[in-house]
Amino acid sequence: MTGERTRGAILYTTAGVLVAGGATWWTLAAPPSHSDDPLDQRRATVEQLLPDVDGQADASTLTLAAGSDNAIESKPLDTASYRISLICRGASDTSVRVSMSRSGPDSGMGVPCSEGRQPDSFEVGLAGAMRLNVRVGDEGVVIFRYSIQRVID
Repeated sequence: MTGERTRGAILYTTAGVLVAGGATWWTLAAPPSHSDDPLDQRRATVEQLLPDVDGQADASTLTLAAGSDNAIESKPLDTASYRISLICRGASDTSVRVSMSRSGPDSGMGVPCSEGRQPDSFEVGLAGAMRLNVRVGDEGVVIFRYSIQRVID
C-alpha cells in the first residue's frame, strides 16, 4: 500500500508543479495591458474609430514617417463604387495630404491628424486596386488608417 501511495503522491506533486509552471508562464507571457508608447496609443485610437467591419473590401493601418511620400495600394477590387474612409493621428498640427491620381494637378485632400477628429469619407468608382498617394507633413510621425467598403445600391 505504501508503494501505491508514494507513486500517487509523486504523480499529484508532478501534476501540481506542471500546472503551477504553466500558470506562471501564461501570466508572464501575456502582452502588457496598457502601453505608454504614444504610437501604440494612436494606433489603438485609429483602429477604434475606423474598425474592421464585415464586408469591407480592404483596410490597413500604417506608420508613416514625417515628411514622407507614400504610395499605398489596396488589394485588387471589383469594378464598383466604394466608400473610402481615412483617419490619422499624430502630434499636434500634423496632417497628411491624400490624392488618388498618379500625376497631374490633383493636389489632394488634406486630412488633419489632430486628436478628436473623426474619419473622413468619400465615394469613388474603382476598377482594380485603389492607389493612394499620402504625403505626411514635416511635424512628426503619423498613424494612418484607411478602409474600403463597397457601396451597395
